[in-house]
Amino acid sequence: MKNINNKNMDFDDLLAITDQFKPAKAKKSKEQVWAELELMMEKPIKKEAVVRNIQFRHWQVAASIALLISFGTLAVFRFYTKNVVCLAGDQTTTYLPDGSLVQLNAKSSLSFHPLWWKIKREVNLEGEGFFKVKHGEKFTVISTLGTTSVMGTSFNIFARDKDYEVTCLTGKVRVLSLINKDEVIITPNQMVALNNTGNLDANLNVNAKLAVKWTDGKFVFTQKPLNKVLAEIARRYGVEIQNTENLNQLYTGNFIKQKDVETTLAIVCKTFNLEYKKLPSGAFIMQ
Repeated sequence: MKNINNKNMDFDDLLAITDQFKPAKAKKSKEQVWAELELMMEKPIKKEAVVRNIQFRHWQVAASIALLISFGTLAVFRFYTKNVVCLAGDQTTTYLPDGSLVQLNAKSSLSFHPLWWKIKREVNLEGEGFFKVKHGEKFTVISTLGTTSVMGTSFNIFARDKDYEVTCLTGKVRVLSLINKDEVIITPNQMVALNNTGNLDANLNVNAKLAVKWTDGKFVFTQKPLNKVLAEIARRYGVEIQNTENLNQLYTGNFIKQKDVETTLAIVCKTFNLEYKKLPSGAFIMQ
């Protein structure tokens, strides 16, 4: 740039200097600038990242709900339980999902998972029951002291208090002691009973049909302690019989269930010259 303090500068030089301080000419007109601004304002803001994040969260929520429903459905199928209860003084018959038949004696109960049956054939028994099992996958009866497993057969289980007895009528039965894992396999006309040590004692020659005479309304006892005989009578008639704790004499006999309990008590008591008395409450006491 030329020095403007130079007195010898002519007029043309001054014009040239002045042009240098003029504002630069705009490359776009005002109209073009406003038009571009309006286009930018009308153009939508990109929300791809936000939309994808929201969609991912929705997928997570949907997956979690589906998982909870699946677990809930599985839990229902696995743990839904059907209970069959036979009251004192009664007998009842029930059919399992595969058509297997179970007859329950007085004061007995049975439970199983019907929705899980095709995956696992398993029942819980407390009391006495006669089973006719359809052929199929493994079938297991669980009681407090032992388990009985079969494929397809018929058998009787007596599981009360500390007593556990299994009698095989047809097929093959595997019995397991839950106390010490002792295991015995029995076949028709054989029975096994749990002893005081938790082991299984097998009797390989019995009349298995006698074990299920109760299904015909009969009493059959072979060398059975009298207090257990009276306990069975009490269950079958739905009554209370007191003062039996010390009656350990062994009783053998069989008879048809009478219409009234007093006739049955008279049959049993006569053998041991015992007497009974009926209390105002309706219970009986041995004398």
